[in-house]
Amino acid sequence: MKRLVCILLIAALFCACAGTQGAEKPAEPVESGEYSADYAQRVAEAWDAAGYLKDMARYSDVDLLDYYGIDLAACKCGVGYADAVGYTTEAIVVVAEESTAAEIMQLLEEHLSAMRETFRSYDPEALKIAEQAILENNGGAIVMIVSPDAQAMLETLRTVRP
Repeated sequence: MKRLVCILLIAALFCACAGTQGAEKPAEPVESGEYSADYAQRVAEAWDAAGYLKDMARYSDVDLLDYYGIDLAACKCGVGYADAVGYTTEAIVVVAEESTAAEIMQLLEEHLSAMRETFRSYDPEALKIAEQAILENNGGAIVMIVSPDAQAMLETLRTVRP
């Protein structure tokens, strides 16, 4: 019996170690010109494969312009998703040149601030999610994630190569 337990433990250890070999390390910060034109779409596909977009609907280019002021025609690429079931979850990835990226960051900061203020008055659970939202600019790749899974979504994004 002890031998069987030892064999099973060694096999489990071997499987655990084998699962980490070849794992991609998180993407390093890059310059905006280094992002491919399909980067945002590949991030969305990674999120979808991980199940994070299950209850979300994709924004059209017009939606991104109307709701956030983001004109994808002025960007290299971009995608956005919103909660299709409720009103809390949002995820956006946009790649743009430095000056446009700065403008988009400002728009998204204002959006998050307004969202937090709105939720503060009536929905403490949604406020908690909004307060833990992620907003980053990594060399022109702007990401905003408002989700209970925001940190995990960010880690998934970091596995996608520019």
